Amino acid sequence: MQPTWGIPGPAFIALFLAATAGIAIAYAIHRTIAFRGDRSARVDALGAQQVAYLNGGDQLAIYAALGGLRAAGLIGAGPQHTLVQTGPLPAGVTPLDAAVHNAAGRQVRTRDVADDQWVRSALDQLREGLERRGLAVSKPALARLRLWSVAAGILVVIGVLRGIAGTMNDKPVGFLFPTVFVALAVLIGIRRTKRTATAAALRGMREMRSRHVHLSPRQSPAYATYGATGAAMGVALFGAASLYTMDPAFAAEAEIHRAVTAGGGGDMASYSCSSSSSDSGSSCGGSSSSCGGGSSCGGGGGCGG
Repeated sequence: MQPTWGIPGPAFIALFLAATAGIAIAYAIHRTIAFRGDRSARVDALGAQQVAYLNGGDQLAIYAALGGLRAAGLIGAGPQHTLVQTGPLPAGVTPLDAAVHNAAGRQVRTRDVADDQWVRSALDQLREGLERRGLAVSKPALARLRLWSVAAGILVVIGVLRGIAGTMNDKPVGFLFPTVFVALAVLIGIRRTKRTATAAALRGMREMRSRHVHLSPRQSPAYATYGATGAAMGVALFGAASLYTMDPAFAAEAEIHRAVTAGGGGDMASYSCSSSSSDSGSSCGGSSSSCGGGSSCGGGGGCGG
């Protein structure tokens, strides 16, 4: 009986893994270039909300604004996890502060703040400023980076079709499924890329965390001592857990998600690449003991359909 698609199972597995590794490596190179940014860019002069955006995107930037406004006594929590104004907004605040405070005046639920048009506009303005500084990657650049998921998706489809064809052709496909899973892991890793901070921004923020370690929730800081600016920076650098340390009642009533953490919005690129390499020897790619000679699957048909 002829091999499925005219390609023996072991050969297909080897080609499939090589293509998966090629996509993962190409994506990793593209990602490195995209996130290189301006190496001379610095974060020292950034405000808490800018740092928060680089560390955790829109949601953490909003939480940093909430932390500063709460520490200043300007907002509180209302019924059904809504925000309420508890004081007038002073002059000199950021556009995001003003937008969040305005949303609190309309008693918007905390989970819906990001959808408010004024908050959305303020976040866009914040992001564009960081992009001009060479500290954040633009949305079009991220979209181009995620295009690699199309190639990985096509590979997954080919693997599934090969499995179906191999089954219909009465060929063993046991080793094909983990191989397709490797390609699926690469696909998921690419699609889950959420980081926006450039390499220079990440380096700068690591240094900032070291300098502001006293604001870490683990240190149980007295945020009243550091004021609204210190409270906002604590959230920006160490995540939403800082809000629970600062004001646990408000954080709970406002339904702040403690799981929103700071760390540059990581992704799974390294996992995907390591998965490709670590599985390449166990899924019949280049391994004569797994599929070669018919020792595992027999009949010379291989394990890949």
